Amino acid sequence: MTTENSSPLAIQGSAIQVLADLVGQHPDLPAAYITIREPWQGAPSRLDLQLDTPTEFERWRTTLDIPSADVDLEPYGRASWVTVPAVREGIKMVLSAHGILITDDMLTAPRTVDATEVSA
Repeated sequence: MTTENSSPLAIQGSAIQVLADLVGQHPDLPAAYITIREPWQGAPSRLDLQLDTPTEFERWRTTLDIPSADVDLEPYGRASWVTVPAVREGIKMVLSAHGILITDDMLTAPRTVDATEVSA
């Protein structure tokens, strides 16, 4: 069934190709929960890759040469997560991982660029 608002799958082709290239170039990277977002307001599709653990996140981040300084720690109570944006072949990507335990000291510590590196 199609509606007036539906878009063809082909508009996500570039993001799908980037994902296929990553599979071909790095087949041993951990599997991820993958979302390919539809283009929005002129921007191309976006790949969101959610990893199960910080260790898996780090494998992706280091393999793709994403600087640790670009990683954001997103505290939410005691169950926080990390995210990092990247661009590959013109396609925006966002890597994330959950399950990072935050101590009281970590919650109240001042944050600097150096403090954002994930410890696996």
